Amino acid sequence: MSKWLLGLVSSFLLVFSVHAQNFEEGVHYEVIADDATSKPEIVEFFSFYCVHCYRFEPIAESIKQAHPDQFKKSHVSFISPRGDVGETMTKAFVAAQKLDIEDKISSAIFDYNFVKENMLTSKQDIRNVFVVNGVAGEEFDKAMASFSVRAAASKMDRRASDLGINATPTFIVNGKYKMLPQGFRDSDDFAADFTALASYLVKK
Repeated sequence: MSKWLLGLVSSFLLVFSVHAQNFEEGVHYEVIADDATSKPEIVEFFSFYCVHCYRFEPIAESIKQAHPDQFKKSHVSFISPRGDVGETMTKAFVAAQKLDIEDKISSAIFDYNFVKENMLTSKQDIRNVFVVNGVAGEEFDKAMASFSVRAAASKMDRRASDLGINATPTFIVNGKYKMLPQGFRDSDDFAADFTALASYLVKK
């Protein structure tokens, strides 16, 4: 390894070490369970109807880039502009995952809700977004009606309930640690610091 590269790595480790030493339970994170999950994970509980989740997308992407194998998103159903459309949206999110177009559909839905300032308030509205983005209507219908999509959506809802998720976005690490964004009010680089916290907790 070259001296330049070694110095760069050493500098990174030093910065990470400083960050880690400054993270405090009760300030930057809280413990919500006694036991951690069997595999490391960083889960963002979010809603397509949450403007704060939309604004958090760059931070979520930063964490995803740092931990592509551990990071995942879980849609919640309790935020809904009308009736049970929140539950429909959770199933649609799972359908997008099954169809391998999660990023494309997520971007399109957030854009529709918060950039164009419209709001998807029905299953037909959501279906139209999928169709505009290249999914045949029949394929969307089939995915939404499938047992695997319905089961995965129910699992998301159960886990959110079990963990006491009542606001979004909420980041839970290893099923044990809840990240606290408010602990970084004075941060000069929130995205970097919040990502560093995720990196610290996922290794605890």
